[in-house]
Amino acid sequence: MKKSKKDDKKAVGVDTSALQVAIDFSGDEGKGFEGTGKDSFAIPFLTVLQGTSPQLHTVDGAKPGVFLNTISGEVQSTVKVILCAYEHVYVRWAPRSAGGGYKGQVSLKDVTTNAYPNMMRHEGSIFVDVPKGQLPVDEAGKAKYDQLVDTRHHFVLHQTKAGLWTPALLSMKSTQIKHSKQWMSMANGIRLPKPGTQELFLPPMWSHIYQLSTIAEKNEKGQWFGIAPAVVSIITDATLVRRAKEFNRSVSEGKVEATPTE
Repeated sequence: MKKSKKDDKKAVGVDTSALQVAIDFSGDEGKGFEGTGKDSFAIPFLTVLQGTSPQLHTVDGAKPGVFLNTISGEVQSTVKVILCAYEHVYVRWAPRSAGGGYKGQVSLKDVTTNAYPNMMRHEGSIFVDVPKGQLPVDEAGKAKYDQLVDTRHHFVLHQTKAGLWTPALLSMKSTQIKHSKQWMSMANGIRLPKPGTQELFLPPMWSHIYQLSTIAEKNEKGQWFGIAPAVVSIITDATLVRRAKEFNRSVSEGKVEATPTE
């Protein structure tokens, strides 16, 4: 039976949601992405919203103490994550008086050995390019020059509300550093038995699922929500283990670019 022009028009329609015939794309797996690199994609950030976060006024369901995925806009009161890689760096920020903004990151080694040029340490903080004889802060104690901020990057797979596991970066600094240390100590303390022996070994970082929640904290300077990690279970899904291992490799090879939001 010969197709009518009307049938042909239906066949080439752009809306494919109603098609009943499954198309196998596996023969062209990954094709089309050959020209991409680490600067071609934006890795989502998982961030805890605080009382002053601007997203409280722009994102549905946003409130202090919840986790926000900065790409999807999804908010969750708790999140399940797989810790795939860790990086301790110093992030360079411009002062708010100059418009603020991310200006790259500096290795831990360059800071601890004073190899990074024109650093100035002042009252526990590190500033850059401060003119000789000048203070890096104003009378109110606010930064006037670029600052290097101690930052702990946790590269994770996190579970969305739909149950999918997707790469993300949880960047922890300031009052969150103690929670980062707690999390890393927790992961480093896990031991599993070697098959067929009584010997215990430290499994790879991505061997377990963690649940992150938040807790209210305060000091004389203000109030905020800190991150509280807890072990949920060991991973039993081989596909999920492979994805976590691949993400770890991508981070180790410098294929993941972390550009923090302020």
